[in-house]
Amino acid sequence: MRILQLFNLGRLFGIKFQLDTSWFVIFILVTVALVYPNYAQWRYWVTGIATSLLFFASVLAHELAHSLVGRANGIVIESITLFIFGGVARMAGEVPRPGAELKMAAAGPIASLLIGGLFAGLWFLLPDVAEPLGIMILWLAIMNGVLAVFNLIPGFPLDGGRVFRSLLWHFSGDYHRATRLAARVGQAVGGLFILGGILIILLNPFGLSWFDGLWIAFIGWFLGSAATISYRQVRRQEGAEDSPGSGVVPPR
Repeated sequence: MRILQLFNLGRLFGIKFQLDTSWFVIFILVTVALVYPNYAQWRYWVTGIATSLLFFASVLAHELAHSLVGRANGIVIESITLFIFGGVARMAGEVPRPGAELKMAAAGPIASLLIGGLFAGLWFLLPDVAEPLGIMILWLAIMNGVLAVFNLIPGFPLDGGRVFRSLLWHFSGDYHRATRLAARVGQAVGGLFILGGILIILLNPFGLSWFDGLWIAFIGWFLGSAATISYRQVRRQEGAEDSPGSGVVPPR
């Protein structure tokens, strides 16, 4: 993935926090979608902007959970970047062992489920809260749940794909083979998303619009591309290890 421009926003728990320019695209889209059709009412704009900021704070918490658990397992985390599809934690090196990757990958979805549960609890405790505040609380509960479930899809490099790789790595003892298989599954998942998006554009099932289909296909393209990059990286690593005098040792 090529990042166009990064904005440094300081550090959290010693980890650099950055924004990619693409973050502003999804921020605007989410805010406008939340305000619709009440564009003339300022309180909906205030609530929409606050909801978008709270959602991306939730994404940041998701990535922080990955990072802090990773750091507790000996993994150096250099930065966290928020971009159009959520967030990504940048590591200084590969995960040293499968158990560490399993814990690190599972931490993000668990954090999202806890945050979603918190907002769901607020929604049940405050059933008579006035709109648009009630809509904000319910939306954040649902979207954090969706974030957790989506990331558990076993398509590398999603969290579920990393859990899958950690299990393959544990049982096979071969990090590179596990990465190849997980990346292939990630490519297949991306292809299914693209196919599903095209079918939604053509058939509009369940009341979904062409825009929903286009967005799902775009997500599929991103997942497939990320999985392909991961596959090529491990192939390059294998080539370096096979070359005489490379001195590269695969993680164990």
